[in-house]
Amino acid sequence: MSYVIEQKVKNHVYLYQVESYWDKDKKQSRQRRTYIGKKDPETGNIIKNERTYGAWDCGHTYLLQSITKGIGLTDELKNAFPDLWQELLTLAYFKTIEGKPFYLCNSWLDNVELKHKPELSSQKISFLLKKLSTDKESIFKFFKSWTNHQKDANNFIVFDITSFSSYSREIDFVEWGYNRDKESLAQVNLGVIYGRPVDLPLFYSLYPGSIHDVSTLTNTITRLGVLTLDKTTFVLDKGFYSSSNLGKMAGIKHIIPLPVRTNNEKEIVDKHKFIIRSSKYAFTYNKQVNYCVEDSLTVAGTEYHAYVYLNEKKQVEQRNKFLKTILECEQYVGNQKYKRKKDFNNFFIENEPSLLEYFGLKKEGSKYILVRNDAEIDNALSRMGMFVLITNTDLNGPEVLQLYREKDGVEKSFDSLKHNLDLKRLRVHSQSALEGLLFIEFLALIIYSYMTRVLRESGLNKSLSIPEVLFELRKIKKIQFGRKKTIITETSKRQKEIFKAFKIKPVS
Repeated sequence: MSYVIEQKVKNHVYLYQVESYWDKDKKQSRQRRTYIGKKDPETGNIIKNERTYGAWDCGHTYLLQSITKGIGLTDELKNAFPDLWQELLTLAYFKTIEGKPFYLCNSWLDNVELKHKPELSSQKISFLLKKLSTDKESIFKFFKSWTNHQKDANNFIVFDITSFSSYSREIDFVEWGYNRDKESLAQVNLGVIYGRPVDLPLFYSLYPGSIHDVSTLTNTITRLGVLTLDKTTFVLDKGFYSSSNLGKMAGIKHIIPLPVRTNNEKEIVDKHKFIIRSSKYAFTYNKQVNYCVEDSLTVAGTEYHAYVYLNEKKQVEQRNKFLKTILECEQYVGNQKYKRKKDFNNFFIENEPSLLEYFGLKKEGSKYILVRNDAEIDNALSRMGMFVLITNTDLNGPEVLQLYREKDGVEKSFDSLKHNLDLKRLRVHSQSALEGLLFIEFLALIIYSYMTRVLRESGLNKSLSIPEVLFELRKIKKIQFGRKKTIITETSKRQKEIFKAFKIKPVS
């Protein structure tokens, strides 16, 4: 069944042919509109749309559609959001390619080729974001099926947390707390679980900005069990270290560093710092010689393997930086000619509080002279280049270090989320908009993370960044001549290399 409708815009009346059809995916009746032309204001006749030429960018959208289908993201979204998956994927493509505010999406759609091209006006997107924020069941359904889809490919998982600054006073989770970007702004915290070595984010959690890292782990552990991820190895950063947290993770395999200057860390490093340079403890990691000594440690009733590591290259760098700071501080303070102890203390408290323990004062006449605390300085120098990882797994020292260092990819993914995907400043002003936005940004992060891995493994990352890849493929056009004849422009050698790296046939 089809019929014609009129739409008046300013002084013009536009005519559209409307055709009803049955959507097998959504299992409901849908409508497809085709533009016919304008209505002649005098005769009432149709001024037909005799379009003889049209061109759309298609290479970059073809790549992203192929990626999401290949990694299972398209099917998982269809399963969780049967009525919204097309809109969600389209917005994720837009964010990955353009990284611009959503109100520009509809204009972008006019210039690109997509298999499914939904209408995404600003009003429609606002409605979509609000609907996402209330549909927690579908989002959790997606998380569960998505993590299960990646389960067999994961050797271990990484949890890390970052913060996003915001000016909004209408978002419940925007609170003052430790700002990782060193900005004087309130923030919200976002924790993300990544699978390794697939290098894909699995799920995320939103926290108030005042919540510390160590406080976020309890609910995350619960989610791991629900999402059947509690049998994998969990890699954490030192910000999550506490006896309480480790007690809750007794049944989960994990790796975590001992924070510097805790009693356990001091005792273990001091015990091994003079013997660790023996050749029997040497091994190679990333083409560099490292040293590792194994010890044991009990925390919260759990027996841990404690591995003490030394990297002499980093030790030299840290020692030079530390001594340079000591000498510069000594020279600056010495030139001030302070006459009161209070003046010295205030300087360190306000500028370099961590250096206060490395200096003392000696009175000469009416003045005080700054003197080095050589014993403390030498002790600090002897510990540099060393750190401790503890684990309740059966992995050896080099294996533990390998897994822990691989989590660095998570920090790079966070950087892409905040900078490349335009979340450095949250441009939303309500809790519902924030929750909806983060889900779409999460979908874009999945795509971006997959592309990062492919470029790295293929070696293309040495000559191309992700924005450069998308810009290069944007040059491929779909061109229409008349109503039926279409062609795809030629594919260059560089474009073929990109498709080959992603194991995708060139667009045709």
